[in-house]
Amino acid sequence: MLAACAGFIVAASHAEAATAETHDVCRNLVDDKANGPGGERGVTTADLIGLRDIGPNLGTDLPSSPLALSPDGKRLAFVMSRADPALNDYCQALVTIDASSQAPARILDLGTGLIIGAPTIRGFRRINGSPIINVPRWSSDGRYIAYLVSIRGIPQARVISTESGSMLFTTASETAVRQVGWTPGGRLLFGNEPQAAQLEAEIDLRGRDGFLYDDSFVPKRDARPSIAGPVPIEFHSSTAFGTDIRRASNEELSANANGAIQLKGLFRRAAGSQRIVAQLVQRELGSITSPIDLWLQHADGRRRRCDNYRCADGILNMWWTANGRKLLFLRRAGWGKSELQLYSWDMKSVPVALFSTDDLVTGCEMDSDSDTLICLHETSIRPRRIVRINVNTGAMTALFDPNPSFRNLSMGSVERLHWINDIGIESFGDLVLPRKRPPNGKVPLVVVQYLTRGFLRGGVGDEYPIFPLAEHGFAVLSLQRPPDYYTTVRDGSVRTATDAYAVNQTNWNDRRSVHSALMKGIHLIVSRGYIDMDRIGITGLSDGTSTVQFALVNSPDLFAAASVSTGFQEAKSTQIYGGSAWAAELLAMGYPSLKGEQNYFWQNFSIERNIEKIHLPILMQVSDNEYLTAMETYGVLRANNRPIELYIFPNEDHIKNSPTHRLAIYNRNIRWFEFWLNQQSLPKKSDPEHSRWSAMRTEQ
Repeated sequence: MLAACAGFIVAASHAEAATAETHDVCRNLVDDKANGPGGERGVTTADLIGLRDIGPNLGTDLPSSPLALSPDGKRLAFVMSRADPALNDYCQALVTIDASSQAPARILDLGTGLIIGAPTIRGFRRINGSPIINVPRWSSDGRYIAYLVSIRGIPQARVISTESGSMLFTTASETAVRQVGWTPGGRLLFGNEPQAAQLEAEIDLRGRDGFLYDDSFVPKRDARPSIAGPVPIEFHSSTAFGTDIRRASNEELSANANGAIQLKGLFRRAAGSQRIVAQLVQRELGSITSPIDLWLQHADGRRRRCDNYRCADGILNMWWTANGRKLLFLRRAGWGKSELQLYSWDMKSVPVALFSTDDLVTGCEMDSDSDTLICLHETSIRPRRIVRINVNTGAMTALFDPNPSFRNLSMGSVERLHWINDIGIESFGDLVLPRKRPPNGKVPLVVVQYLTRGFLRGGVGDEYPIFPLAEHGFAVLSLQRPPDYYTTVRDGSVRTATDAYAVNQTNWNDRRSVHSALMKGIHLIVSRGYIDMDRIGITGLSDGTSTVQFALVNSPDLFAAASVSTGFQEAKSTQIYGGSAWAAELLAMGYPSLKGEQNYFWQNFSIERNIEKIHLPILMQVSDNEYLTAMETYGVLRANNRPIELYIFPNEDHIKNSPTHRLAIYNRNIRWFEFWLNQQSLPKKSDPEHSRWSAMRTEQ
């Protein structure tokens, strides 16, 4: 039996065994007093690190919901996590709450660990550090919940009894368990990746003769090839107690009660007698710029398109009411698509708006028994919580707030700003002002990028703590990156991703558009009279780092300090250290090959080719899996006596996850801007840092 299950060893025990090794610090996961008192104090970096999260913090709409309603609609399950720097790990809990009241939450399981996704990029598995959305799965009778846990760094499936809270079964797979689900008859389905181990073993064998360099390498990450992806998932079936394990049958997979295998695209079938299907369809198949239309298909074969402008484009999700007589849909619209709008459509008249908001509403599940949406909700000043939304009125009521004490903290004002960039793209950002300002009213400004939806935490990658920066006297512009330049091309010439890359890259069109949005936003804030133009800082990760780089080259006198989380692009290091597959993609975008003439292309972007313009201090805090791409710029800046400091964080990826690292990055960014923009002396314990930075200032 075990041989048929490809690398599985099973383990079953009681809940006490599941939590026996849980660190004491995790046992107060829902104890809000553990975060300390609020009162009149402002937000600290410790407050941000200590936030309890439901689903990953992406800074924008979640691609799927981390919430799971019980079959009877009475309970809601989710996984809640919290980073702990002292433990340097994540506390994780499987939690259930009443779906209709604010009854106390119940923790069914406790543990540690964060499960990171393993996406396929350019044909190979690449780990970028982004956590998965860990969705609990209810058995059809509501007696059990299956979800994923990290055991010694490997994702495993675990089954919990919802009645007793006992842990009934945890897999001990040699390879990651990626999916869980249930059959209608109550058998557990779980899928692992036995081929991943086989592929890694084959790479080990190849290494005996030396690795032939090819597209599977990413030199900045490793001197080892990556395995091809996506890796096939092999599904297994067992009882809830982990007995009778065998390969899952096709019948079991096709009858999967709660979707371990998801349908692609937005396709919603009405329940009950209506039997209507709602679907989003590209008007021009195969064109990435095609409008997206909302279509209905009736049981008799009739098809109908919603021609009202409210149905046009921007729909993120749809739900049918229980009787199938109304379709709800959530769409992005308004200025620069900064608003979320919820509509109700009875298919007889025009869709009716239930609400429009700048808040983030995401991860919604329909409670069919009460015709209520249960969603995750964030505001600019309030972290994620669970709410119920009345589908008749749009009224929102709180169900569960994982961070209730956060509301007691004091924050400066937040204002949503709108402006238009040089090519007419509607742009927006959030301006956060410090609670206290100096007598002359002038404060320094720090730009954080590149998404600003929902709670203002730390920008993409969460490394630049917005409210703690404001608490230290900085105004902060949280900037939303405008849509890609190619979306402005309306002549039908852009149909494929290759077309989009080409038009974006020509004459740096896309970077110029983003830069224009950045400049217009800064000048709008400066025009109000309370920003010191000589003390503006800028930050960024990934695409945000590219925005920083373009700004330093094309507006070199505007910024007084910068901090980045990934390396800058330079002609050689970008194509070499990113690997040959990435180099080929860059060539398709319009980058010149290494054998071609470089200066014309790079003169408006390269730090190295514009070294005479660069004099501001730059802090780099990068992962060990990406630091090589920072070395060319770092070396050039150091050779030219420019103020530059580089930190490399071990065992990190594009998105850094270690709580200890995250807290260190938060605090160093604040000290960096305090020193360079506020001319502040550092605490005594930071004397070596102070000495280095003072020496840099002297050399300027």
